[in-house]
Amino acid sequence: MDKKFEMREDNLKIARRNFKKVAGLFAILAGVLYTVIQFIHPPEILTSVTSSSWKIVACLSIAMSLSFIIGIIGIYMKQLEEVGWIGLIGFIIFNLFWLISLTFSFIEAFVYPLIINEAPRFVEGMLGLFGENKSEVDLGVFTILAPIAGVLYMLGGLFLGIATFRAKVFPRFAGILLSLAAVVTLATAIIPHPYDRILALPMGVVFIWLGYLLWSDTNNVLKKFINSL
Repeated sequence: MDKKFEMREDNLKIARRNFKKVAGLFAILAGVLYTVIQFIHPPEILTSVTSSSWKIVACLSIAMSLSFIIGIIGIYMKQLEEVGWIGLIGFIIFNLFWLISLTFSFIEAFVYPLIINEAPRFVEGMLGLFGENKSEVDLGVFTILAPIAGVLYMLGGLFLGIATFRAKVFPRFAGILLSLAAVVTLATAIIPHPYDRILALPMGVVFIWLGYLLWSDTNNVLKKFINSL
C-alpha cells in the first residue's frame, strides 16, 4: 500500500510539474497575444464588424482569454502555499475578468455579424462600451458588466501582484510590475480611446516574463540570478 501511495504521489508531482510548464507556455502566449492585439484591433465601428480582420482579432481574443486563464492557474499553483488569502482573492478575481472578456470576445466574433442588419443600434451601443460613444438603446446587464470587468481587472492584477511580491517565488519585481500593470489602467480616464490600448503593454510583458519563468528549468543559473533581484 505504501508503494502504491508513493507512486501516486510521484505521479501527481509529475503531473503538476508538467501542467505548470504547459501553463507557462500559455502565459507567454497570452502576453504575446495581448500585446499584438492592441496594434491590430480594428476600430470599434459598425463597418468593422463584418470585416475578416474583426473576426480574426475576435477569435485571437478568445484564445488570449483562455491562455490567460490557464496561465494564471499555473502562476497561482507555483506559489500556492506562499501567496495566502490575498493571492487567492487575486487569482479568483483576475480569472473572473478573463471569463467575462472571453464572453465579450465570443459575442464579438459570432453574434455581432449575425444581428448587425437587424439590430445595428444595439451593436453600435455594445461597441461604444469600450469606446467613447454612448448607447442610444438599452443594453441591459452589459451596461454594468463592462465597468465591473474593468474593476475586476485592476483589483485582480493588483492583489495577485502584491501576493507574488510577498511570496518571493518569482522575482519580486515581477510582482511589482504585475500590480502596476493593473493599476495603470486608471489612466484610461484621461487617455482617449483607442490610444489607451498602450496601457495593456506592461501586462503583456509581465505575463511573458512570468510564463517563461514558470516554463523554464528551476535550476537554470540565469533564473537563480533573476530571482535574487
